[in-house]
Amino acid sequence: MSISNKFLPGFYLCCFSTVILSFSFSATANDTENHSGEDKSVSSEETAAEFDTQLLRQDRANQIDVNRFTYGSNVIPGKYLIDIIVNGSQISHEEVTFTEVDKYRAEACLTPKIIQLIKLNMDRVPKDSRSELSNPAACSDLSQLLPNATVHFDADKQQLNIEIPQIYLQHTAQGSVDPSLWDSGVPALMLGYYVNGYDSRYNNADTARSLYSSLNAGLNIGNWYFRHNGSYSWTPEQGGGYQSSNSYVQRDAEFVHGHLYLGQYFTSGQMFNSVSYTGAQLASDDRMLPASQRGYAPEIRGVAKTNAKVTIRQSGHILYQTTVTPGAFLIDDLGQTGYGGDLDVTVEEADGSTQQYSVPYSSLAQSLRPGTQQFTATVGKLRDYNAAEMPLFYETTYMRGLTNILTAYTGLQYSQHYQAALLGGAIGTRAGAISADVTQSTSQIGGKIGNPMGQSYRLSYNKLFDATNSNITIAAYRYSSSGYMDFQTAMSTRDAMNNGSDPDSVSRSKNQFSLSFNQGLPAGLGNLYVSSSMQNYWNNNEGYNTQYQLGYSNNYKLLNYSINASRNKAGNGNDQTTWYLTFSMPLGMGNGTGMPYLSMRYNQDSAGGRGQQANLSGSFGEDNKYGYNVSGAHDDNSGSSGSVSGTWEGSKATMNGSYSTGKGYSSTSVGMSGGMVVHSGGVTFSPYSSDNYALIEAKGAEGAKVAGYAGAVIDGSGYALSPSLVPYQENRIGINPEGSDLGVDFENTAQNVVPRSGSVVKVKFATHTGTPVLITTSWQGEPLPFGADIFDDEDTHVGAVSQGGVIYVKVSKQKGTLLVKWGENANNQCRVPYSLNPDDSSAKGKNAIQRFTAVCQKV
Repeated sequence: MSISNKFLPGFYLCCFSTVILSFSFSATANDTENHSGEDKSVSSEETAAEFDTQLLRQDRANQIDVNRFTYGSNVIPGKYLIDIIVNGSQISHEEVTFTEVDKYRAEACLTPKIIQLIKLNMDRVPKDSRSELSNPAACSDLSQLLPNATVHFDADKQQLNIEIPQIYLQHTAQGSVDPSLWDSGVPALMLGYYVNGYDSRYNNADTARSLYSSLNAGLNIGNWYFRHNGSYSWTPEQGGGYQSSNSYVQRDAEFVHGHLYLGQYFTSGQMFNSVSYTGAQLASDDRMLPASQRGYAPEIRGVAKTNAKVTIRQSGHILYQTTVTPGAFLIDDLGQTGYGGDLDVTVEEADGSTQQYSVPYSSLAQSLRPGTQQFTATVGKLRDYNAAEMPLFYETTYMRGLTNILTAYTGLQYSQHYQAALLGGAIGTRAGAISADVTQSTSQIGGKIGNPMGQSYRLSYNKLFDATNSNITIAAYRYSSSGYMDFQTAMSTRDAMNNGSDPDSVSRSKNQFSLSFNQGLPAGLGNLYVSSSMQNYWNNNEGYNTQYQLGYSNNYKLLNYSINASRNKAGNGNDQTTWYLTFSMPLGMGNGTGMPYLSMRYNQDSAGGRGQQANLSGSFGEDNKYGYNVSGAHDDNSGSSGSVSGTWEGSKATMNGSYSTGKGYSSTSVGMSGGMVVHSGGVTFSPYSSDNYALIEAKGAEGAKVAGYAGAVIDGSGYALSPSLVPYQENRIGINPEGSDLGVDFENTAQNVVPRSGSVVKVKFATHTGTPVLITTSWQGEPLPFGADIFDDEDTHVGAVSQGGVIYVKVSKQKGTLLVKWGENANNQCRVPYSLNPDDSSAKGKNAIQRFTAVCQKV
């Protein structure tokens, strides 16, 4: 359950150096720039240090060859699967060959493949270095080819850290991921599920039973991903039935930074109301863009007089900082920061002078960066289980960022009996972000409705007022004329007309209004919020349906409290207002995730009804895999009630159950959820359902845990699933060896993957299994020299001698020899024979170590 000795020789160097320091380590070096001792990295150009071997206080200290340590090179020549880091960002996980430079040093061989991943700007690389960097047979040392470039190997982290001046690199936006790293994954069959059984009993002896299950299935073959979603329901009265929600095939369309969907899918709903269809869709996906180019953020332009530092702040917080050369500069990779708050730009010149200016920043969902675009193109038949007519239709939408403040968008819908066109724009100003659009529709209904034509006007606004910390997150108003219908409404009205039903039974919207307002109060005084929505209809005379919410929240130390009011008013005049007072706090100190949490609520409505509720929740056990919730309530109308529920997150599924009782009833439910993937190595289960999995392979490491997910554990076949990967971005997949056999070594415990949307990416962690042995050795009656190298029968470096001549290694054979070397001549080498005892009762079990004494024999 550890990192392989073969791949962590730096561990022994660390121990070696620590002992030497404890005996008053002395060294001389020409380079005195860094004596902190904190950097474990190894440079390709280290200055030699001299060790006084007499300080080891061993009779054979003068025989130990410590020259391999004098340059800090703690890596033995060979091939290593390691992370490659360029200027602090990982670009790949590759096998790198370390070649011997001289007798005591090894350096990384950077192949043309690795050089290509670094993305050098060859036009700026020194001319005399270009030929070697372009040579397909070259083994490059960047520290010799690029001025001020350095190459360091960190053995403890298994990272090759490369630092290159920015001038020699291609410019890439923040968060960029090379599309060549996008992983289509392996062929796999996926299934996510949720199953729940419910049983309710009443005092009058009536019972209600039901079973519900939702299924999300997938089949991945190459770059094509098939998906199916459906559900199964059962009741004793109606029996069981399965309902298919949709089935479709998708694949990436890189040429448009989007996806192709074939089958039963739905339109985006960003401009026109979303509808379900059977057909084809080509749609852009901004997740394929660098993280810093998604959504909206303005371009920052300016002019620097010298080499200057540019800092961009929002509400006092630094969002971005970079260095620019003299002249005009453009920053176009600022990450999306929300929907508002002007940006303050500071340019600090090398001569000490500064420039400061502000750039307006308010945005809406329709806002895009200058030069970026989004689009959809759909053709298919309408899917509506309640409709008799499912016509063929076409829909296309397009949005483009024109300038820093202006985004334009348009859309078209066409069917035999319906046509609509939309045109709009979004503008960001100091007064806030505003979007406005108009949709013209024509419907061919027939009968008394005829062919109505109408318009729908929509206006949205967003603004964060920095001075008062007030945020109107979205204020939207929409007015539709009496002749306007959206596509779904028009088709439903045609159905009603054709079926002889009253077409006015299909509601046609007239006015819609929504508002959300947040007001942050001065420090310690809490927060206020207001939200409301209103809607009425042309063919309904009951007036507006209105909802209002008003609330205040704050905290005192660990106590959180809030007061809220909610008012619902129906168009027919029925209305109700309810007030809520809520308190919540952890029962204990600290930040433990499993800490019990107590919440209490009191509510009263406008009819005089009152209610109280208390709730206690938390989790416990290893990795908090057990969760619980206990609540009690009393209401003037329904009396007293109580409930208890629990969850258990296992390695293959998540289980839940609940029981509740109240005035005249009791109910019980049990449920299970999780996922599974069928792949070439078998079937792997998970307590989590996901559309993007990392299929982890770590043979022999049963019991090891997947970092970040308590329920994800390597199974007996050597597999586990890590869920919820973010497509087109680097995802760090880590393994915690805890729980696996002590005889298992990992070559590395973390890797980066970049999955495509919907893929199952295989992540293989190489392991080595063996029996851990602890051998007390001697050579000519004395302990072996501390730090001497140990090699197995296959001449693989497996460790170093510890203090007192003790050897701790893991051996893969029942019987063999270990070669111990503390010098190159035969007098500085010996062999330790070993033979495992299968009957050793003290050496049985997962974490057992075989211990014995042996004499090191002459080579």
